[in-house]
Amino acid sequence: MSSVISALGRAKDSPFYGLLASMYNQIEKKNSANESYKKIKLLLDDLLARGYSYESAEIQTIVEMLKELPAYGASTRNFTKLYLRDEYSLRKLPKNPAYIPKGHWH
Repeated sequence: MSSVISALGRAKDSPFYGLLASMYNQIEKKNSANESYKKIKLLLDDLLARGYSYESAEIQTIVEMLKELPAYGASTRNFTKLYLRDEYSLRKLPKNPAYIPKGHWH
């Protein structure tokens, strides 16, 4: 990644710099979202196994955290409708975000 950052630094005078920087930031956000998702999913599975209900403060906090992870816009709405409605839909969340359908993630 440091080679990408140094290449971006050299391209600051290019008319395409803004576009390249934007694309790089989007990739970084996706990688960060994937890592956060995996950690949150482990915690969610543990809490559900311990018998926490969907209405509990702990699960609702996780739901709010999960709402922030998908790409902005339609992906957030689709992800929320598919996975964050109730306890049953939460249990359908895949362990790996790579298995989340297109249009619901990054």
